[in-house]
Amino acid sequence: MKSINRGRVALLAMGLLCLAPVLAALLAYWLLPPQGGRSYGQLLPTHPFAAAAQPQWPRGKWVLAAVLGTECHGRCQQRWHAMRQIERAQGEAAGRLTRVALQVSEQAPRLDVPHRLPHSTESALPAGNLGFYLVDPLGNQVMFYRDGADPRLIIDEVAKVLKVNNGLG
Repeated sequence: MKSINRGRVALLAMGLLCLAPVLAALLAYWLLPPQGGRSYGQLLPTHPFAAAAQPQWPRGKWVLAAVLGTECHGRCQQRWHAMRQIERAQGEAAGRLTRVALQVSEQAPRLDVPHRLPHSTESALPAGNLGFYLVDPLGNQVMFYRDGADPRLIIDEVAKVLKVNNGLG
């Protein structure tokens, strides 16, 4: 009789030992819920970027795009400098990334930009124009970064996006 009780206790102990990790995981999930990923920039819904339909748009590359208006002088200089630094800081992946100026007026300041495209209106842009956009090689908007954002954090985030999407662009 003692061996039957001893066997049941051993079986019950093994069952509890197997259930312990599952119960611990459920308890941790309820008490400490996962926070999910965090982006430094504003993640945009997957829609085609309006300016990417132009024939001069650089196809097959990741693009940092920003509006180049008439009244932006110092702010635009800082934005384009940050965008150039972000592009250059990508190392080997810098060839997969380029910068595009969306020019809304002929009176816009002359800046050293690889691609300058005419753009009909600033209102067609998804999140306003006080910053720049990351657009994927298929022409879809991905992220928006406001002016004054920390370029070091943007460099890290763009590097992760390029690394994760290595087969794209």
